[in-house]
Amino acid sequence: IDLHPSENEARADFTVTNTSENTLRIARVKTSCGCTGSIIDRKIIQPGESTRITATFHKGKRRGLNHNKLQVFLENQKDPVATLHMRVKIPTLVEAKPQIIYWNAQSPQSERVVEIRLDQRYVSEISSIEYDRKRLRIVETPAVDGEANHVLRILPTSFDQQTRQTVHIKARGSDGISGEARLHVFVQP
Repeated sequence: IDLHPSENEARADFTVTNTSENTLRIARVKTSCGCTGSIIDRKIIQPGESTRITATFHKGKRRGLNHNKLQVFLENQKDPVATLHMRVKIPTLVEAKPQIIYWNAQSPQSERVVEIRLDQRYVSEISSIEYDRKRLRIVETPAVDGEANHVLRILPTSFDQQTRQTVHIKARGSDGISGEARLHVFVQP
């Protein structure tokens, strides 16, 4: 399932059919993550009948591909009779590569380059880059080639002072969708 950035929940329906000659009772559905829940239409399934299990996924702060499992247990059985798989892809609207940059006493005192990639389906421009200008110098330029859309050239204002900074890169699209990436910067003299 591809989750749109404006959506906070995804749902998937699974049909479970009783192919046995006995009446079955679903005791529970165990999920692999607290972000996933389940709704069972009918817990008692007669021979030849089906029921629907609806899996619900809550995005929260998750990103990327999320693979969640739902194990179906029948009454009086310790092992699951089925494992349902729900894969939800959450787009990364703004991505910084690398996400962490640092300098130490052995590092060359030269700028670091960070590539910024925007998911052009949803965000098209960087709206702001927030950081402590007393501690860092950042120059943003359009990327020339590759998958990046922008390049940040970063240099601390001092290599003699311990620095721990988070740079917030925010982007937006024409329909009001926005995203953010965080870049962590460290200087250890």
